[in-house]
Amino acid sequence: MPKPLAFMRDYPLTAKAAVHTPLVFRAGLESIQNFPWPSLEGIRDFAHFAGIGDGAVRTALSRAKAEASLLIEADSSGRNRYILAPATFAMGMAQIHSDRRREGFLLAIFSFTKDENEDRSALRGVLKAYGFKKLAQNTYIHGRVETEGLRAAIAALGLEEHLFLFTCPEIEDAVLVTRILALFDIEGRRKVLRAYLTRLKSFFSGRLTEDELARRLLYVGAVHWELIEASEPPFPAKYLPDDYALAEIHRLYGQKLAEGGKAILSYYEKTNQ
Repeated sequence: MPKPLAFMRDYPLTAKAAVHTPLVFRAGLESIQNFPWPSLEGIRDFAHFAGIGDGAVRTALSRAKAEASLLIEADSSGRNRYILAPATFAMGMAQIHSDRRREGFLLAIFSFTKDENEDRSALRGVLKAYGFKKLAQNTYIHGRVETEGLRAAIAALGLEEHLFLFTCPEIEDAVLVTRILALFDIEGRRKVLRAYLTRLKSFFSGRLTEDELARRLLYVGAVHWELIEASEPPFPAKYLPDDYALAEIHRLYGQKLAEGGKAILSYYEKTNQ
């Protein structure tokens, strides 16, 4: 099987991700800010490359419109343009902090009476949704994540009086740090990143046409967001294994984006007339 197909088999995109990818690049890449937003033809071209058929594209667009993650507006010639909703872009950008981790950990401790089982369960659910791991019966732990959204979610449930958040800027006990990282399976994450780096290098190897390079960069962008940015535990680099590949992955993808800037520009212009 050709290397690109192998990479895409190992890291498949959902129809939702394929549909949003051209919009995300249009919103985030400075080089194409003066270009129109994607057309249906442009979205379909990339989706087909990602192995997504027209039926799945239509369904994904319909759901995205209903969820208000994208907007549809006609341009001056009457052609529909698909626009990434500002709130969707803002939420995505808020998660890209893997190169700006703050030191230490965040401890969440809660207290309920014996008959408040439903409220206890609801609060635990929110903590887990925000990535906290159970440390003890009423204690959960995470890296130094932003707490504004968490506090708002807890307040919406009316449970803020039951929760206590403590910041631990430094833990001097190396054994304890190792035990905490094990809760987040840092060793498993290390292996995932090493394997991804190897496949990423293969995906960009060989002689590629401009359009092929552009499509691969867009594809990797979607995978990178989900696998590298959104899934990365928020721990300072000093706590991570020596052969942790995150920085190398960022460097390689950044290098390929810089090298393929003109190819993306040309491809985007061609497919989104």
